[in-house]
Amino acid sequence: MIDEVEELMQHWGNQFNQIGDEGGLGSPMATIMEWGGCAPRSTPGSRDLMMASGGGMDHVAMEVAAALAQLERQSDKGALLAKLARNRYLPRPAWSVRSQLPLLGLGDDADRTYRNWVHALHQQVLVILTVRSAPRRARNMRVKSPATDLTRASTVARIRSC
Repeated sequence: MIDEVEELMQHWGNQFNQIGDEGGLGSPMATIMEWGGCAPRSTPGSRDLMMASGGGMDHVAMEVAAALAQLERQSDKGALLAKLARNRYLPRPAWSVRSQLPLLGLGDDADRTYRNWVHALHQQVLVILTVRSAPRRARNMRVKSPATDLTRASTVARIRSC
């Protein structure tokens, strides 16, 4: 498990549960109907209230959500890792590891496999977030072949050092 990525994933789960995955700002027509014309433009006070009243998730949570969506689209293993992320970080109260195992198609004694999958999820999210945070010019210069695409969920077995 990578602690920094675990913290990001928990933040994404909290934001998703509190706000949802979409913003809820009203349309211009709804504003006209509510105010009977144009809404007042000079509202006193902080603009932070917009985010609290339906402006959507913050930037960090949106990046994690985008990384999970990209991971899910890549391959069957990536889709399984995204399902693991949804099962691990979204339910409130959090589900136990033992209750998540059948949802992932694992047996009751697959605790070590579950922890390996969580580590693989963290590695893939970290790689995708690293690539997404690179300047656009550097991203476009990367060769887009499956052999050099670092954002693909690996199908190679992990080598154990012990």
